Amino acid sequence: MAGLALILISSFMALNMGVSGFSVSFTPSYGSGILNRSKAALLYGICVFMGGVLIGPRVVQTLAGSISSQQLDPFSGILILFSAGGMMFLSNMLKIPQSTSFVTVASFLGAGLYYGAVNWHTILKIIVVAVIFSALSFILTFFIKRMFYPPRAKNLKFYEKFFIHSNKFKKFIVFTDMYAAFGIGTNNVANVVAPIIGSVFINPVFAIALAAPLFGLGAYVSGEKVIKTVSKDIVPIGQISATIISFTTATFVIMASLLGLPTPYVQFATFSVLAISCIKDGARHTVGKSIFKKIISVWILVPLFTVFLSFFLHLIFIKR
Repeated sequence: MAGLALILISSFMALNMGVSGFSVSFTPSYGSGILNRSKAALLYGICVFMGGVLIGPRVVQTLAGSISSQQLDPFSGILILFSAGGMMFLSNMLKIPQSTSFVTVASFLGAGLYYGAVNWHTILKIIVVAVIFSALSFILTFFIKRMFYPPRAKNLKFYEKFFIHSNKFKKFIVFTDMYAAFGIGTNNVANVVAPIIGSVFINPVFAIALAAPLFGLGAYVSGEKVIKTVSKDIVPIGQISATIISFTTATFVIMASLLGLPTPYVQFATFSVLAISCIKDGARHTVGKSIFKKIISVWILVPLFTVFLSFFLHLIFIKR
């Protein structure tokens, strides 16, 4: 019974994580009107599957074996998934893209606090890498975009070539979004299967292969509302900006995944979008936007509430 519940809750979590990941990985194509929802969701699902199977097991090992030294039982895995999945669902209802990795880490942390077996070195490493890569996503996007915007005499030739080869460039944007979805797969699918692997013996690659398609399904069913928040409400995304965002953020996520670290793709991509907004609208105007304040608040509060919820549920339902 516990095993079945674990699978059902992990499926629910995968659907919600698929929505959040889709909102940032395919923001460029959707925001610039190149792909509709159906095509974007299909390509997203395929690339998430590939990234999860090829690199995802490294992140699974960190989540399932390094955050807490306590061996989990299936019921504890259920509570971890329930805490993370519930908070992801709340974020999606608020239409704010949330880091699935940070929510999952927070849920594992809550369990580790209950058992008194937290590996703080791993937690610190995850946070430090996330902060550094978020800052680099903003900085690199800002300086690269500044080379092309606003249009001026020095970059006129670039714009001439861009308009001449605009159709080819659209295909390149789709490719960069697929690369971004691959990055999602390398990191975020592990968040779904790690609680299962941490409590039940199962091959990580097999578990990832079963969970990854649910990301695409979640993106198709519910992804359009959340993707609008990133691609429309912060700042309209043009084709040049789209390419910069996808390559910058996905590369940092894949680097973190190769290190075996769960990392917040959503934050990287959103900071990249904010860099575009700072250039187009000015830093003061960007920071003053209500959507910016709402995003920052949700990013801070949701992981904290997830730690508390996971710890509280363990306190109620787990007997030591």
